[in-house]
Amino acid sequence: MTDIAISISEPNFWWRADAGQVRKFVPVDPDVDDGRQRWDDRDKQRWNLIAQAVIQVSQALAAAEWESDDGDIGHGWVRIDAGDLTKTEKKIVQKWFSAAEPVRMDPWFEPLQNGRHRLWSTLDFFGSEPVPIKGDAIGYANPADAEVLGNDWQHFFVKNVEELEAVTWFDTTDPVNIRFADALKTAARREFPAPL
Repeated sequence: MTDIAISISEPNFWWRADAGQVRKFVPVDPDVDDGRQRWDDRDKQRWNLIAQAVIQVSQALAAAEWESDDGDIGHGWVRIDAGDLTKTEKKIVQKWFSAAEPVRMDPWFEPLQNGRHRLWSTLDFFGSEPVPIKGDAIGYANPADAEVLGNDWQHFFVKNVEELEAVTWFDTTDPVNIRFADALKTAARREFPAPL
């Protein structure tokens, strides 16, 4: 077994949904939409194996099995079986959960903020496993951004809670989604949610 460490940026700020629900946010190939192929090596990647690695991290998220490191505030670490993933394929999985390039959006808001290409290429390989996506708005529930947002910063999150409650397909029993919704509710109470 070849395992690799994956850093999950702010584990409590992720949510998950069925691949069929996520597909509506990426209904066509982004390269076709953009009129150009973004990555020359796209078709060389084994997207089925990448999806299986992402599923392993997603399952660790659901079980809250990440480890924290005092020197790396805001990140949880998990080890997964990388099988025979290439260096590029490992990098794609690592970026999925990174602080800089996560697959990111909110369930009540279109379009995706990041990750169209990765989702397009992997969605068919998730089967019945939910797809992990990092929330976008909740990342602004911190002291520095609250200062910029103003004295009534929590009102943004009150609205987000209402918008999330209106999303009928959001699975409120999923443990990852429960933590995500709780983080939003915490921010709506004018408190800063713990990222992990």
